[in-house]
Amino acid sequence: MKRVILIVLAALAVVSTGCRRYKVIPDRTLGEIFHDAMLTNAYIDNHGVNFDSLNIYEPVFARYGYTTADVQYTLDEFSRRKSAHLSDVAEYMILMFDREAAELERQVAVLDTIDNVARRRSMRIVLHDTMVRASRAADTTLLRFVVDDVREGEYEVSATYRLDSLDKVSGRRYRIYWICDDSTERIGFGGAMFKDGDRKIRHTLKCAAGEPKSQLVIDLNYSGMRRGPAPATRITVKDIEVTYTPPAEECVDALYREQLGLRIFSDSMIRMIEGPAIGSADGSEGAAAEEK
Repeated sequence: MKRVILIVLAALAVVSTGCRRYKVIPDRTLGEIFHDAMLTNAYIDNHGVNFDSLNIYEPVFARYGYTTADVQYTLDEFSRRKSAHLSDVAEYMILMFDREAAELERQVAVLDTIDNVARRRSMRIVLHDTMVRASRAADTTLLRFVVDDVREGEYEVSATYRLDSLDKVSGRRYRIYWICDDSTERIGFGGAMFKDGDRKIRHTLKCAAGEPKSQLVIDLNYSGMRRGPAPATRITVKDIEVTYTPPAEECVDALYREQLGLRIFSDSMIRMIEGPAIGSADGSEGAAAEEK
């Protein structure tokens, strides 16, 4: 890594001409110049900028009050100074990048935290049922749950079930699907098989922008391709719940609107900050108006 950086730094030096007295750039400042030059180089690579010479670095040098010739002269000085090492300058440049990366990660973590807080505050339960027990054919309708008025966002379906020991039918399944505006069905999570014992169902489905979905259906008695009437399902389902979370941007906007509604400063403190009322040097006119 250091070898590559040193090569890049050496490429910044251009043979200079003229008879002026050149400046020796301090090591720390030189590290900052190399840092900015590396960022410029990265920008050029990422954006496909065409350039014919290394003059693109001259504005970087000028920002610190130096010229290309000063940079060349300083680099030449490193070979004459026993106590100076170009690798130390490179180490300082790397340290700057490391600090910036750490700060960027911190800011991303803060944004992620804001997103998560906003999503949790905007999350709401759109369907809930404590328990359903089915044991007869007439109970089939109890095993179908529908969420109407589907909106863009994320839906999480959860439940706990237990098949009755008397239920001997193998291959029982459930499915979760969307019903579109034109009444057609679209698979969300289809054909999952029930298992013995106490089991949990948890699935997350997303309704993207522009998708014509109107209902979310949880069918816990899916017969699939079975021919003829299916035997009654003997099952107990508890804590059936569907939670809805709007898109992250909408959640964050709602959180900011909520926070803006808070009164942080009292009226008296605001008046103190604003100063005397207009039209009076000592604020007496404003004070009299308040007394009235």
